[in-house]
Amino acid sequence: MKPYFSVLSAAVLALGGASTGSADQDDQQAKAQAKAAAEQLASMTDEQRRLLNTTPVSADRYPAPPAPHYGPKRGSINFTDTDPGTTIGGTLTMKPAVDDNGKRLNEAEAGITMYMIHWGLEVGKPGVADDAGAGDLGGDCMGFRDTGHVVMAPAGEAGAMMSWEIPQGTVVPEGAVYFVGHTLYGKIHNLGKCTQTPITNLVQQVRKQ
Repeated sequence: MKPYFSVLSAAVLALGGASTGSADQDDQQAKAQAKAAAEQLASMTDEQRRLLNTTPVSADRYPAPPAPHYGPKRGSINFTDTDPGTTIGGTLTMKPAVDDNGKRLNEAEAGITMYMIHWGLEVGKPGVADDAGAGDLGGDCMGFRDTGHVVMAPAGEAGAMMSWEIPQGTVVPEGAVYFVGHTLYGKIHNLGKCTQTPITNLVQQVRKQ
């Protein structure tokens, strides 16, 4: 079996390399890579899985988009759980990308093609106090390694605010504690320019009150 970290470059996070053929060939290749990655994940030892889920992605194994590159407005992602059970469901919102001065970007000019939300892992110790710069590609977040994306939206349809409905009864994967949002530049996931929000279950909120 390949080392655990090779899975990260094998499409668990849905990254594709440079296009080498038709769109259909690229799609078939991505599906084959994702299948191989899933098989590797399934055969991991507990220790390999622990390392995978606690080790940030580094630039030597996973590329960032060419500079300058931008992500969703930091702190703009929010989720409100309305599911009365131990599962979740409700509205998830996020604002689109801004430049270094906080100005709304033209995604087409900037090269942003998609917005995507992943399940997010804990970075370092519980809470966000030690997250700054300690996540994937020097960002503050760590996207979940074992699952695909949660929701996504084409950049051309983002508007002033994106909104998705997470279905009632959605099961949060074990270990996931955040929703993590980021941009895509073609097939490259801009992991270092992310924003995240804790997944707070309605039942847990009521118990704290």
